[in-house]
Amino acid sequence: MGKPGAKKALVTHDPGCDPKILYNNYLQSCKYIGIDPSPSVKWALTNEDNPNRCVQILIIGEENDALGPDGCRALVNAMIGKIDDSGTIKNPFTATRDLRIMRSRIKDSGAVAISTMLVATARRKSVNTAHKGGSLDQPVWKIEYLELMDNDIGRDGAMALGRSLSVGMNTTLSSLVLDFNRTLLSDGVAALCRGLATNSTLKKLSLKHCGIDEKGGGPIAKMLLFKRLGLISLDLTGNCLGAVGLADICVGLLDNSSLKTLRLAENSIGHAEEDMKSLKIFADVLSKNKSLIAVDLLHNRIGSAGGSILLPSVQGSAQITEFKVDSNMDDEIYYSLYKMSISEKPVKKKKSSKKQR
Repeated sequence: MGKPGAKKALVTHDPGCDPKILYNNYLQSCKYIGIDPSPSVKWALTNEDNPNRCVQILIIGEENDALGPDGCRALVNAMIGKIDDSGTIKNPFTATRDLRIMRSRIKDSGAVAISTMLVATARRKSVNTAHKGGSLDQPVWKIEYLELMDNDIGRDGAMALGRSLSVGMNTTLSSLVLDFNRTLLSDGVAALCRGLATNSTLKKLSLKHCGIDEKGGGPIAKMLLFKRLGLISLDLTGNCLGAVGLADICVGLLDNSSLKTLRLAENSIGHAEEDMKSLKIFADVLSKNKSLIAVDLLHNRIGSAGGSILLPSVQGSAQITEFKVDSNMDDEIYYSLYKMSISEKPVKKKKSSKKQR
């Protein structure tokens, strides 16, 4: 049952906006490839209780119903309207603005398939010249939000996504979420960032829990150095950048003027000598960067020493309104350093019998 008062899906005669036609194309594509259709795709495209299924496609894999690489390719082919290898384009589906495929094990080849559709958003002439009067402009897809959470995507998939978002390619995507692709690793991030280093339209990038270690900081910094970068939010929570990765990212942050939110929670930044050196570099960046307004360093045990290093820069910043740190430090430093956004409730620090040094 839908929510009370929910609007029913709009009835449309435009094949490019009709999810039933898309689902029929998907069935044909599965038959051509030789795979069974996924129940999760059927639910996403035929559930009439969802009035937004034209604009948003949400596919969540189950234990015994993962879309897989071939299933993802079948769905993309159905959206493009390329059912077989004849080259004929039939009823392309162009209404989707929000595509979310989660826990579906699409892997690298699935990500590559999605990349072909992202590239297709760049308007160009169709290779089909059989139409009277010459070539036709191909359909334009306008996907703005893409989430591929927990899909076993690695370097090759990341490289394809990066290329599809490089200069001259996709300009509609504003949010890319690749959380919990633990096979991405630093090599995958490097491949992704090579493409993003020339992208000026992406606003949000989330790479939480992607197995990024200290080697990932450099490629991220190179992306941040792009003068026309439009990125506003970068979430690297749950990785292992450590002191080296943090210091490398600072190189990019120093000259970046677009980023407003940086999340580095749970990244193995501690209170060792090397960590303190990196935190001093980060503190210097915070005192000079004029765009950052929100920083998250939760679950990094930087202690009172680390907090003391950051405190002057945070207190001296006119624009930072949110700054989160772990509570494993002296009470006075913690409460002076910790800032919250207006929408959040205050976090009470647990009492401790001993003050951290």
